[in-house]
Amino acid sequence: MHRVALGRLGMPLVDGAVLDKLTHTCRELGRFSLLFVLGTIPVTNATGLPANPMANF
Repeated sequence: MHRVALGRLGMPLVDGAVLDKLTHTCRELGRFSLLFVLGTIPVTNATGLPANPMANF
């Protein structure tokens, strides 16, 4: 799956995401629909990058 998603589709994969704070915020707001945005720096031929994930309600 990694070869297809990363190599052929260019889709970033997030491994080991800790979503406890997001779950708590969703429960507080009573909203479970959101737009998940993942910003990375433009680096080619890399196997891992630092990312800035954002959940927009």
